[in-house]
Amino acid sequence: MADWSNPAPHPIIYVRGYAMTRGEIDATTADPFCGFNIGSTVFRAGPDRQKPPRKFMFESPVLRLAKDYGYGDVFLDGEDLTELPPGSVGIRRRSVIVHRYYDPASTLLGTSDTPSIDTFAVKLSELIERVRDLAESGEDKVPHDAFRCYLVAHSMGGLVCRTFLQNPYGDPRGVRKHVDKFFTYATPHNGIDLAGVNIPSWLTANDIRNFNRDYMARYLAIDPAQFKKTRRVDWIPEGALPSRKIFCLVGTNRMDYEPAMGLSRAFAGHGSDGLVRIENAIVCSADGDATANPTAKAFVYRSHSGYFGIVNSEEAYQNLTSRRSACRKPCGTKRRARRWMRSTRWRCSPRRAASCGT
Repeated sequence: MADWSNPAPHPIIYVRGYAMTRGEIDATTADPFCGFNIGSTVFRAGPDRQKPPRKFMFESPVLRLAKDYGYGDVFLDGEDLTELPPGSVGIRRRSVIVHRYYDPASTLLGTSDTPSIDTFAVKLSELIERVRDLAESGEDKVPHDAFRCYLVAHSMGGLVCRTFLQNPYGDPRGVRKHVDKFFTYATPHNGIDLAGVNIPSWLTANDIRNFNRDYMARYLAIDPAQFKKTRRVDWIPEGALPSRKIFCLVGTNRMDYEPAMGLSRAFAGHGSDGLVRIENAIVCSADGDATANPTAKAFVYRSHSGYFGIVNSEEAYQNLTSRRSACRKPCGTKRRARRWMRSTRWRCSPRRAASCGT
């Protein structure tokens, strides 16, 4: 047992984004993969909306992970294996698991009462513990101490993950140590600003205050001195998860974000994905009130969601599964993909590091 090794890849736990209305909550509850199975047939080659989009078939993250890496789901005979008693079943290491945190809030499978974001984080802790136990019972026989997983999150899902990672009360099962890497799509790490104003804390309807910085500072357990000094919440302690294990993917296409008949993109303004401003979609590592290492990031011309959304895109999938590095050869310079799921760290260039959260 002491010589057992657990090389990558590891189970992927997907955490979806914010659902505003009861109808949206029911829609995501009715979807086994909560949107991670949605593909796309179009993409923009440029910012001019008067020009028609180009056709490009992206099957979905779930299907591509299955085709390219042999990942599978955790459903069997109508059952979600993560909800069955421990020891009764097992899963493969190459599995995609969905954190279905909106189920209790739906009219289909729940009580119609939406839990707090703190509760979503606690449930993530419980889910990781169950996945760990299932992996031990599965064909790979992964021991508890060797178990690792990837957290992949869209929008508010990234805040759920951060609450689990950096707020001690968000991880009652003590499984934070099992997270190998953390990848976010369009997460409002520093909240949401509309018309230049942060979402107010008194706007509690539909849990919109989850994106207010004062409220975020509490559930993310941001160091008080640091928050007072910077008035920012896009910090994660290096001890919670090393910055080299975090990657932020940022959308830059605001014009194709359609919710609220385009009002959202109008108020979010230029330099956004239609909802989240670019400077708010990146997280930096810090210890106390001192800035530490910036996390790696990349920018893609995709909107927050929709037909041109960031999750259901080839560009995002390539960033999820690979890291580019130069490969020098005598005949010239070529580029090769170093697979994210086998990479030990991400690097952020000094030029990009200078713009991180400051």
